Formats: sequence, structure tokens, C-alpha cells
Amino acid sequence: MKTAVTGSTGLLGSHIVELLLAQGHEVRALARRTSDISHLKTTGAEIIIGDIEDYDSLRPLVEGVELVFHAAAKVMPGWGSWQQFESCIVKGTENMLNASAEAKVARFLHVSSGDVYGGGATSETRATETAPLNAEFHPYSYYCYAKMLADKLVQEYHREGNLQVTIIRCSGIFGPRDRLLTDRFYGLVNAPIVIWPGKSKPRAALTYVTDVAECAILAATSDRSAGQIYNVARAEEQWFREFAAALARALGKSERQWNIPMSLLYSVAFIMEKWARLWRFKEPPFLTRADLQEFEKSMYIDGSKARSELGWEPKVSIEEGTRLYVQWRRLQGKR
Repeated sequence: MKTAVTGSTGLLGSHIVELLLAQGHEVRALARRTSDISHLKTTGAEIIIGDIEDYDSLRPLVEGVELVFHAAAKVMPGWGSWQQFESCIVKGTENMLNASAEAKVARFLHVSSGDVYGGGATSETRATETAPLNAEFHPYSYYCYAKMLADKLVQEYHREGNLQVTIIRCSGIFGPRDRLLTDRFYGLVNAPIVIWPGKSKPRAALTYVTDVAECAILAATSDRSAGQIYNVARAEEQWFREFAAALARALGKSERQWNIPMSLLYSVAFIMEKWARLWRFKEPPFLTRADLQEFEKSMYIDGSKARSELGWEPKVSIEEGTRLYVQWRRLQGKR
């Protein structure tokens, strides 16, 4: 089957590319001129240089393609202007929908996030796919709000009969090539003294990246999934503290954590942000106020629909996933 993948140099997109190729599919992978495509070159995928914000560059990507996996997004919560998030996530998704419809693509798989539920994903009850979309428009949550708008666009295209679409809403994704969550927790537990923000114990809905990639492909190829939405999340409860402890064990380090008051960490994050903006860093600093805000709230979504309708079952535990991540870092020569 001929497939196309956006976000192919990112965490999930790169693993979707690898899994599609392993299953015998043809893959076209979209990459920006400024992206590091060194790993993508090793996969054997056909690389198309373009940008979801540039409509004309998308035609070579989708021409003659049967399945599109749209995983590209600006994933830097709390870092960047609304115009940047809107242009990439909302207008970029609209460009992909239009290009795919024009090329008569059979199925469009949109990668979304559990963050679109807003406070509905942080309550004591797991948010299902029917929960209202309540992401707030705030500098810390521009990513979540933009994803919510993109979700609505995708659903509208399906309702109007322009394109057969499926949406997956992911929980936290961890694993190799993750430059955000996993890298930051790694830096936290690999420090001489492991500090822990406050005394809270937020839930963490974490799924290993290859399991998420498998769910994406199952959702895109299932006969019954057109027009459907699937949360991608493990069944068991998880906690950020447990994730950090598993990383520490994979590193062979102490699991002891020292609590630091959140007020102090917010002050440190504020200074780091000011410094990064002063020097016009494109990437966020190691710690931002948006990170701390995300850390203080849980992510709690229900992935039972994907398990019952698609037959999806995550295979990689938190313990095994953190071990594989540390192994990957060492093979890359990263400390």
C-alpha cells in the first residue's frame, strides 16, 4: 500500500515510517529543508522535501497515495506565539486535508492529543472519546487549543464527505527520539541530585512510541474506523514519579527524590525563559512555567475503545520502555 507520513523526523512520525516499511508498505516521508533527515535516510522511505504550511509542496507527497498519516505539529507547549501554533497545527492540517482530498486519498489518519479535552482529561474519571473538547486559549496551552481546532476541522471534512478520516488522541508518548518528555525526565533523574517539583503525585498516561505507532496503523487500516476517534492510552494507572523511578533504575541510579517547592521552581523557570528569549532561542529552555503547569495536572484518558474495536494492546511496559530508551541513548553516544 502507498502511504505518506508527515512529521516523519519527529518522535511518532519516524516510528510510523519504520513500522509501515517493516510491514511492507511504500512510504513517502515529508521533511522540511531545515530538518535533520539523517535517521530518515537510513529507513529507505522516499523523502519529499516540503512543509505542511506550504500547500504546493504537498502535492508530490500525496499524489497516488492511499493512506496519509498526519503527525506533524509544533509540539512545544508554552513556547512560541499563537500565530506559530495556528499556522502549523491548524492551517497546516487544513492544507493536508485539502491536498489529500484533491489527490483522492482513501483514508486520512490524524494524530491528535488527549490535551484537547482540557480539564476533562484531568479529573478522577477517565475521559472517553465522547468527552467535550475544552482546551483553553492561553499562552501555556496554545498547542492544546490549536489541536482542538484541527480536530474539529478533520471531523468536519468527514461529515461533509470530502475525505474518510480517523483520529487518534494520544496520551504522553515516550521513547527513543523524544526531545521533550523523555529527554527532560532523563535529565532530571541523571542529575547528581534528583529534585522533584512539589509534593504532588500527578497521574501520567504514558505509552511507548512503537505501541502508539502500531495503534495509528491499525486505526488507519481498519474497515470500521472511518469517522471514528480513538484514545491511545494504557489500561493501568501510571504516575510520573513511577516513570522517573523506572528511568533511574534503567540508569542504575538511586531512585531517591528531593522535593523542591513549586514556587521556587516557577521562579527558576521564569528566569530561564527570560534568558532564552533574551538570546532568542528557538527551542524552549530545559524548564518552563508551562512544563510545571503540565506537571501539576494529571492526564487520564480511556483507551478501551481502541482495544475493543481495533484489537490494539500495548506491548511495552514502562519498565521495558525506559530500559530501551536508555539503551538507545547509549548507542547514540549520548550521556
